[in-house]
Amino acid sequence: MTDLLSDVETPSDAELISRVRGGDVAAYGELFSRHKDAARRLARQLVRGPDSDDLVSDAFAKVLTVLQGGGGPDVAFRAYLLTAVRRLHVDRVRSGQRLQTTDDLTPFDPGVPFQDTAVAGFESGAAAKAFASLPERWQLVLWHLEVEGQKPAEIAPLLGMSANSVSALAYRARE
Repeated sequence: MTDLLSDVETPSDAELISRVRGGDVAAYGELFSRHKDAARRLARQLVRGPDSDDLVSDAFAKVLTVLQGGGGPDVAFRAYLLTAVRRLHVDRVRSGQRLQTTDDLTPFDPGVPFQDTAVAGFESGAAAKAFASLPERWQLVLWHLEVEGQKPAEIAPLLGMSANSVSALAYRARE
């Protein structure tokens, strides 16, 4: 019989919520002791290890802040608390997905160097004009050395010169 009377004397969640909004933090302690096991069960389903305890404590702290600000549930404290646990878990998962530290930049670096077409066009046009302004003999030496990739000794018989003379002529043509 005394057990029934003690159940009747125990305040409901709604009464405890209104006390918390009125500034009674001890009433929140009663809500905590009533609903901590349910929150822990849910948190253990969502995460493993000590992270579940962190999730539960963060959820209780968040709900306390909301209640003290005048918001939150009026009656269904447990449902509100469990929703807070789930949402905090989702927020942590999302924040973990956004941040990915890596030393490997190959997915972000295509490896193709930037080429400015305007500069390339100017340089090739300027080089073509400079090459065209050279005497024919200098053009021939530069063409065989730079474009064909031949050695001065290979070009010397074509011009009737020594390999050293071809090298000197190429130096002057490049200048």
